[in-house]
Amino acid sequence: MLKGIVFDLDGTLVDSLPVTLDGFNYAIEALGRTRLTYTEIMAHFGLGEDKIFEKLVGPKNSNQAYDLFKQYTQEHISQIPLHTGVDFLLEKIQRHQIPTSIVTGRSWHTTEVILRHHGIFDSFISIIAHDHVKKPKPSPEGIHLALEKMRLSPEEVFYVGDSTVDIQACHSAGSHSIAALWDSLAHKSALEIHEPQHWAKDPLEVWRIWEEQILLT
Repeated sequence: MLKGIVFDLDGTLVDSLPVTLDGFNYAIEALGRTRLTYTEIMAHFGLGEDKIFEKLVGPKNSNQAYDLFKQYTQEHISQIPLHTGVDFLLEKIQRHQIPTSIVTGRSWHTTEVILRHHGIFDSFISIIAHDHVKKPKPSPEGIHLALEKMRLSPEEVFYVGDSTVDIQACHSAGSHSIAALWDSLAHKSALEIHEPQHWAKDPLEVWRIWEEQILLT
């Protein structure tokens, strides 16, 4: 029987990619490097921001770049909105006292900044960021860690995410997958390859899927 929900953060709960990608380039250019395309930056997604900067500017300059990135994120936090309907979804979840967590590839620092800005930091039993795991998604390590804190088994939760590594991690963990399609950078054709069990075109549909599955069990 389903008892809980685990969410990805970027592209699922928040519309963060434009600020995130511009933040990478802000830091890169501040160090005198050449601006990168979004595709070049996103090729490293799955790693935390600090680890991505090791790839982009080298270990010697990565800490400085990461500090600049954090500064940029803080200064532009108002440009990282919740996706439309997420507030309604989280309200429904809280009203029904459904255990909820986050597993994200983002670093802890900027994860906390974003969640506190929106006043939803305390809505989750656990928040697992890149810093908390040895192996990022598509490894199921983060989901397993969240489930341990939720005191739930993998088959008792949905994992909601917008990327292929989300669906892969969910299946490896043994949980039920919902592919989130509402972010502008979510690609259904790429997600289809990994055969998510459910599709949601907006956050409200996540709630409809939840209710439907609860009734079936």
